Amino acid sequence: MDIYYFTYTGTSQKIASWLGKKFKISPKEIKSYKFPYLIWLFLSFIPYLPLRAYFDPPSNDTVILCFPKWTFNCPPITYFLKKIYCKKLILVIAYKGWGEKTYGNIYKNLVVNKIKEVKIIFVKRKLWELGIYPEINNV
Repeated sequence: MDIYYFTYTGTSQKIASWLGKKFKISPKEIKSYKFPYLIWLFLSFIPYLPLRAYFDPPSNDTVILCFPKWTFNCPPITYFLKKIYCKKLILVIAYKGWGEKTYGNIYKNLVVNKIKEVKIIFVKRKLWELGIYPEINNV
C-alpha cells in the first residue's frame, strides 16, 4: 500500500501522516507549483483540469490518496490520477463546507474505467481538528 497527499494548508498532510502511523507506511507528497491562493481558487473552478505534479510512482496495487476538497477540482490531484495505475484506490477527501459527495464522485468518475475498486472517505476538517478521526478499516 502507498499513501500520497497533496496539501495547501497542511490538513491533508496531517491526515496522511496519521494514516502512515496507523499502517506503518511513510506518506509520499505530491508536489506542484507554489501559486498564491487566488490562482488555485480560479483553477479549482475548472473541472478535470490537470496541472503538472511531481511524485514517485506507486509501487503497490493499493493507493490511499489524501487531498483537499476545493471548488470543483484540485488540478495536481487530477494530474496524479490521470498518470497512475493501481487496482484499489482510497480517496481521503478533507473538506470544510459543502458539496463533498459531488466532488468525490467527480474523482471517482475520472478513474472508474481504469481502477478496479474505488472507495471514498470524507474527513470533515472541523471534526478532524477536534480529534474525531475517520473510521478506516479493511483497506
